[in-house]
Amino acid sequence: MSTNSGLKIRMFSTLLLYLIIGSAIIYAIIASFAVPYYIILASIAIILIAIWYVSPKLFSVATKLRYVGKDEYPQLQETISDLAVKSRIRPPRIAIVPAREPNLFVFGRSKRSATLAINEGLLSILSQNELKAALLHEFAHIRSGDYSVLTMISFVPMAFYMMAQKAFGPGIRENKRNDISYNAILGILAFIIYMLSEIPLLPLADAREYYADSVAVKIQGSGIPLSNALYKISYANSKTQNSSINSSCARPFYIIDFFNIDADMNELKNHYEAVKPLISDIDITTVLRNSNTARNGMLGMLNSLLYTHPRTYKRVLNIKSMKTV
Repeated sequence: MSTNSGLKIRMFSTLLLYLIIGSAIIYAIIASFAVPYYIILASIAIILIAIWYVSPKLFSVATKLRYVGKDEYPQLQETISDLAVKSRIRPPRIAIVPAREPNLFVFGRSKRSATLAINEGLLSILSQNELKAALLHEFAHIRSGDYSVLTMISFVPMAFYMMAQKAFGPGIRENKRNDISYNAILGILAFIIYMLSEIPLLPLADAREYYADSVAVKIQGSGIPLSNALYKISYANSKTQNSSINSSCARPFYIIDFFNIDADMNELKNHYEAVKPLISDIDITTVLRNSNTARNGMLGMLNSLLYTHPRTYKRVLNIKSMKTV
């Protein structure tokens, strides 16, 4: 179970590591032009500030989200306002992501600019109590501020993953042979950079999920709604072979990781007796075995090598250890 102090340490150390590595790379590139030292330092500062400012905008482009108007989804907006008060946070902006697989996440630069993004597929699969549990989980991220750190340090991996997606996109077969080779090389390089730049943020991504789970359970007073929500979201994602392109880029932010969902379902099946008390709706006969077909093709198979979330069964057992009913 991740504590608030432990999460803060992870946040600080991850951000510091990102700034050191990023500054070193920028320094090496700019220094090769033999410019004065003060120009190099100024350039580093400008680039890092620009990344901090632009990062949230990249999410809007990558996920194709749409901000919700005041008159849309009135019940959802009322629920969010009520839960924000219980969570002692400012109500976030609400956005809908046009993606069929159920998921949700929070991003932004600060608590005043936080955005709660909800995939369309989420709204139809959860009960009201389960939806509240999932929302409280996301609001815990806003309380801790971990999402703002993750928003900034995800700029590079997200940008290069988008480049890789474009390079290996559906239209590649329509290009000429030379263009295909050129796109393939760019795509491979972009994906390698994406994978390498994703690694430093994985410890933070793991710790923040445990912390947000624990806060959501404490506020709601029961671990059952969140446990059921995690299972239902996992199960619904396991039935989707290919995720929407606009929902793949923000995988460390989501409540459940799509690319490791087959392994998640396998582990839930293997630990059925342990998780059964908290997952009342689970039907073990429907839990799927690990698929032999990679999700989202080659990019999906490579994505599954990185674990951006703790296993779902471990999260349920962690909730169980809190001894809430």
